[in-house]
Amino acid sequence: MVIVVAYDGSEDVKEGLRQLPKFLEGKDDKVHLLYVVAKREDMEKEEVSILKEKGKKLLEEGKSLLPQNVPSEAILLEDYSVAEAILNYVNKVSADLLIMGARGTRPDVIRYTLGSTASKVSAFAPCSVYIVRKRPKTE
Repeated sequence: MVIVVAYDGSEDVKEGLRQLPKFLEGKDDKVHLLYVVAKREDMEKEEVSILKEKGKKLLEEGKSLLPQNVPSEAILLEDYSVAEAILNYVNKVSADLLIMGARGTRPDVIRYTLGSTASKVSAFAPCSVYIVRKRPKTE
């Protein structure tokens, strides 16, 4: 099974990595850990470089959370549309499953809404999409 995890370091997607083992089927499994640098037209090369370094660190973090025995690959892409980059990559590798968080790391997004990227990707993905939301701690 080819599984792509759209990793952004959010608590939601980390929960998705914790749930990953229930989707693994056997020796042919491969996990693609994907981070997309969101570019803008007015960005300087230095700003893009800083975001790429952040992405590399996040991918290292994500790889450390993966089960040890699962073959994996870390992919860093740059694009003006994160959703389109994810969709293009999932299509390119013929993914069987895409795992992503319900919302990204932006603090201004209301907790119980679906983020714009997750919404776009789930609407157009050529494979199954598992959207994860970390449960809030209850006291």
